[in-house]
Amino acid sequence: MKKTNILMASTMSLSLLLSGLSATSSSITPETTSITAGTEMHRHITKVSAPVKKIQTLYISNVRANAGTKYKVIASAKKGKVFTSYATKKVGSTTWHKVKVNNKTGWISSTVVKSYSSKTLKVPFVSQLSPVNAPFGCEGASLLMALKYKGYSKVGLRTFLDDMPKDKGGNPYKGFAGGNPYANQNGVFQSIFPKPLTTYGKEYSSKVANVSGYSTTQIKKEIDKGNPVVAYVTLDFKKPVWAKWKMGSAGTKNIVDNMHVVTVIGYNSNGSYYVADPNSKKEKYWVSKTNFERAYNALQWGVVVR
Repeated sequence: MKKTNILMASTMSLSLLLSGLSATSSSITPETTSITAGTEMHRHITKVSAPVKKIQTLYISNVRANAGTKYKVIASAKKGKVFTSYATKKVGSTTWHKVKVNNKTGWISSTVVKSYSSKTLKVPFVSQLSPVNAPFGCEGASLLMALKYKGYSKVGLRTFLDDMPKDKGGNPYKGFAGGNPYANQNGVFQSIFPKPLTTYGKEYSSKVANVSGYSTTQIKKEIDKGNPVVAYVTLDFKKPVWAKWKMGSAGTKNIVDNMHVVTVIGYNSNGSYYVADPNSKKEKYWVSKTNFERAYNALQWGVVVR
């Protein structure tokens, strides 16, 4: 046989082989494959998907070695535990999520989890307690965190507080009342309210704005845009306590007596808010929707750094 005829025969054989493979693969769906072994027994294999989402347990839940209740339990997940679902596999009518727990890979049933999402900002933490002890410096510390996150300031807390506008007559609508955030001053409501705090922030960036009156929905929209919000809430997010205070040239005002200020830096699908609290050793933590909104809505005062 001539070399040309050998080449033609080989090409035809290859073509027929590829044609046969194509015909065979066209009958296999992308989701399942059946494998026949000896007798007419079949093993059903389910396609595993690509990474999908975050999930959160609804109850104390078992994580198993593989998808299905027949497999060994390798870990127990507490209620509210958040996992990344790296893949999913359907067994019967139940979807299972591939997760990692205790450095092990396991599977958890969709019947015990819900979808979870969150948005958080990596704001650098500034404490009002250490190394600078400023028990009444929460407004300045909270604003400084937001300014640092945006790259508008590199100063330390003491410098920032020392340069903050003061009102020695005790009017927080003009500046920091009493003038000293480092020690208690009897009879003075030691705070600086949003308007003068915003004015001070503008010395660092024109993108600092007074957003008093904002709803929590509007706060979330700012977070979505990457903008931390300085929020006037209550200490430890307790129920607001109202009291009357003499505020210098502003006269006597009814105000939230247990006021505190934090930086809001995130929220999640549970309705909770993520805050950087300059007065807390925890630094950053989640606050329930009920507690945060009760505290914030008492005044609805805030300053945003965009």
